[in-house]
Amino acid sequence: MPTLACLNGELMPADQARVPIWDRGFLFGDSVYEVLRIYRGRCWLEEAHLARLRRSLGELALTNLDFDRLIVRMHQTISESKVQEGTVYIQITRGVAPRNHAFPGPEVPPTELIIARTYDDTEMAGFRREGVATISYPDLRWKRCDIKTTNLLPNCLANQAAHVAGAYEAILINSEGFVSEATHSSVLWVRDGRLEGTPEGPHILPGTTRHDMLRLAEAAGIPFHATEVTLDQLKQADEVMLTGTSIEVLPIVRIDDSPIANGRPGPLALRLQAAYRQAVERWLAPGPV
Repeated sequence: MPTLACLNGELMPADQARVPIWDRGFLFGDSVYEVLRIYRGRCWLEEAHLARLRRSLGELALTNLDFDRLIVRMHQTISESKVQEGTVYIQITRGVAPRNHAFPGPEVPPTELIIARTYDDTEMAGFRREGVATISYPDLRWKRCDIKTTNLLPNCLANQAAHVAGAYEAILINSEGFVSEATHSSVLWVRDGRLEGTPEGPHILPGTTRHDMLRLAEAAGIPFHATEVTLDQLKQADEVMLTGTSIEVLPIVRIDDSPIANGRPGPLALRLQAAYRQAVERWLAPGPV
C-alpha cells in the first residue's frame, strides 16, 4: 500500500494530498508538527508526543483544533495504512486565509495533516552498532526552539553541511559558544561516569526520547546532570550520543576531525541502547490495545 495521508479527515495516498497556496503553513511556516515512531502498529511514547504537540499549539495560540478528533484520525490512519514498523507525521497549520502577517480574523479552520509511512531501521541499526560522525555548526535558529514548528531552514542548512562533509548530523553551537542540540536530535554526553545534557529552556526542544532516556538512566542508577559545555569540552567527553524518535540511542564517534575517546561506541551508550530496546519490548509484550 502507498504511503497514506489523512488531510482534514479525508484518507488518500500521500502523493494525492493537496494544500491550497494560501495555507499559512506554506506561506509563513505558521504551523507545528510531531513525529511518532510506530512499533508493531502501535505508537511509542504516544502520550508524551501528543502532550508536546498540545503545548506547541498553545504556544502559537492555535487553539481551535479538535484534539480528540485528531487522535482518532491518527489511529485510523495508522490502522488503514497497515504500517507495522514506521512513523506517523502530524502537522497542524493555522489554516487557509489571504496572505497577511496578522492572524486571520475571525479564525479559520486549521489545516490538519497526518501521514503514516513505513520506516526501514536496517541502516540505522548499523549506525547504532558502529557510531556516526558529526560536524559542528553555528546555531542560527530563532529564540523559541522549544516549540516544534516547521520553521526548519537553519536546521536544513546545518544538516546539509553535515551531508556534504560526509557526516550524519550537525551539532549546533550557540552564540555564546555552548552546545545546544543537533539539527533533528538531542545531544547527551558522558563525563566521569555521569550522563550530561544541555539544560532545557527556550533554546532546545524538549525531546521525548531524551526524557524517556533520562528516566531509563535513573532506573539503572546512572546519574544525570544538566549543564552547558563548549564544543572543545564536548570533544573531550568520554562518550557522546544522539537521541531521537527514529534513531533511538545513536553513539557519536567523531566530531569534526576529533575522535570521541577511542572512536568506538562507549559502554554507557550501549547500555542505554539495551535499556531502550528492553523498554520497547516490555511495552509491546501485552500486544495490541
